Amino acid sequence: MDTPAPFYDALASEYHLLFRHWWSAAQWHGRVVADVLAQQGITEGRLLDCTCGIGTQALPLTRLGYRVTATDVSHAAVDRARAEAAARGITVESRVCDVRDVRDHVDGTFDVVISCDNALPHLLTDEHLRRALRSVRACLRPAGLLLVSLRDYDALRLTRPDGVPISVHGDVGARHGSGQAWRWSADAEYVDVELFTFTEDAAGSWRARSATTRYRALPRATFESLLLSAGFTAVEWLMADVSGYYQPIVLAGA
Repeated sequence: MDTPAPFYDALASEYHLLFRHWWSAAQWHGRVVADVLAQQGITEGRLLDCTCGIGTQALPLTRLGYRVTATDVSHAAVDRARAEAAARGITVESRVCDVRDVRDHVDGTFDVVISCDNALPHLLTDEHLRRALRSVRACLRPAGLLLVSLRDYDALRLTRPDGVPISVHGDVGARHGSGQAWRWSADAEYVDVELFTFTEDAAGSWRARSATTRYRALPRATFESLLLSAGFTAVEWLMADVSGYYQPIVLAGA
């Protein structure tokens, strides 16, 4: 897949179904990311969310005082992020662009760039990931910080789970939920994810949708090597038990 844009265009209107309550979850995401940044001495300044989706991190981080620019490859996701921001009186500069070319679509430099929720493993080759990392690094001021979260593929490649169990939220007659089925390549380098979302109406009928996307199952050592080859320094990994986040976080200096 050259771009995950079609997958996220289709998912944009359904993305909240992945959570019990999306905005409550988003505010938690923002607080944890802000705490990690504060530990690095960054409590304010310009922040670029280069894979913003519908704004799960970008919107609450704006509320917390950062001057946020949000970009994503999905037109539909950016449109929804704008709508979610407007509904909450949040002002976020947002635009559509591929992370591999983000330097060409934003102005000036940033104190920090973030990419959360396992977005960068959609880039399936060293060439494309290195291109993205170089573009991101060019967006950072000298001594700026990159923060990325991604799945713990070191552990997942060992167990090769079949997916993520279905979860259901809400009251009878208005329930919603999601689940995932995974298919691993023979060498465990890639995993195809079929994402299911479903909603219940007042009559008890269910509507379900699914879409498939591919991820590269990036080991930490491989990603760290690509960061260094793209010009980043001082790479540091924060596992979930340290950061409090739900995925491993990697920090790298520009």
